[in-house]
Amino acid sequence: MAEEKVSVAKIVKEIVLSRPAIKECLILDVINYSALARVILKELEKENIKTSAGAVKMALIRIGEDLKKERAFFEKRIKNVVAKTVIELQSDLTVITVERRAVLNNLEQLFKVMENARFFQLTQGVETFTLVLSSEEKEKVLEIIQPKAIVDLIEEQTAIVLISPEEIIETPGIIAIMTSTLSSNGVNITQVISCHKDTIFVLNRRDAPKAYQILEDMILKMRKTSK
Repeated sequence: MAEEKVSVAKIVKEIVLSRPAIKECLILDVINYSALARVILKELEKENIKTSAGAVKMALIRIGEDLKKERAFFEKRIKNVVAKTVIELQSDLTVITVERRAVLNNLEQLFKVMENARFFQLTQGVETFTLVLSSEEKEKVLEIIQPKAIVDLIEEQTAIVLISPEEIIETPGIIAIMTSTLSSNGVNITQVISCHKDTIFVLNRRDAPKAYQILEDMILKMRKTSK
């Protein structure tokens, strides 16, 4: 009997974790446990898993409590990392996406440009490379890369650089909370670049002041509440 209960509890947890909306409602405690238990019970019955609505409800309550503790633990870690983050701005940038071969064939020349550039980020994809560089270096790069190898070119970009403590590497959810906060405020991100402790958001220069203010306010708020 004990094994059956454990099995049902495990299956119910798998169902909850596979559905973000249900998981979030359990964490926020804004769900009707009895109604949800009846819905899940029907799914279990289709799989020939015999149990009761009461057993499913109890499993949901326990899962909800575990998820709340887990969220509180990670929120504390996130808060501590964000509170120690420093924010910087790099303006007047250009984003150039280039065919992979065109970059590999001209690495030495591109590295020379990179050495003296005010800002230069090179990211490799499956078929392309993306270069985010200070606009004053754009013409030098366009002289190296043939026009037919350029997939996309976006000007008037700004980079918001977030320099965090080393704990960011092992703390899940930090980038998610920042990007979701920006998107919910109508800020579109052109590129997201991660380099060890640095997180770089590249966006249209018109959105940069708003994005900077949003992220700076978040950092300052975390500093106050983490004391």
